[in-house]
Amino acid sequence: MRGWIISNGSMGNYSFYKNKITQSDLIICADGGAIHAEKMGIIPHVIIGDLDSIENNCNNRMLSKEVKFIKYLTDKDETDTQLAVEYAIQNGCSEIILIGCLGSRFDHSFANVSLLKFILDRKRKGMILNENNEIYLIDNCIQLKGKIGEKVSLLPITKEVNGITTDGLQYALQNAQMIFGIPNGVSNVFVQPNVKISIRKGLLLVIKAHD
Repeated sequence: MRGWIISNGSMGNYSFYKNKITQSDLIICADGGAIHAEKMGIIPHVIIGDLDSIENNCNNRMLSKEVKFIKYLTDKDETDTQLAVEYAIQNGCSEIILIGCLGSRFDHSFANVSLLKFILDRKRKGMILNENNEIYLIDNCIQLKGKIGEKVSLLPITKEVNGITTDGLQYALQNAQMIFGIPNGVSNVFVQPNVKISIRKGLLLVIKAHD
């Protein structure tokens, strides 16, 4: 099952997201993400968090639609988005897509990117999605589909990432190494519609850009 986590960050083109969500998906709002869900015309299965960001009117409308609420104390260690991710895992999601997870607060954005490690450690597929980016974290390999000319960046988040091999990119890598702090993997280019990226050791952010 695929789970969608809707957080309270930046979202613009609501139809971009709504068109990707299917009836079989589990939809979880992290607190104020419920406002985005309502603007998309989507009724989530559950709203989770300390509920300090959701507007009262939205809260009441969701209650009237019998949406499940799980409330936590404000004084907690976990972010609302982490709680939503944990709920998705506990309820059988093998793939988790986070939206509304990037925005003007870099600390929140980076915290949400770090949740890709949380998801990866639990043997699930994870992605952060917005209108311009698909963000993945890999410790093994990934296959991507895209248009020729689209950009993809490879950024190490461990001290070293070893054994990087790519297929279908303009700047091909074969058993290469990247070092954290030297971002020379930015803006590689699709030369085939199907791309494969694999690594032998480390953690690699893979960011496909749509702009």
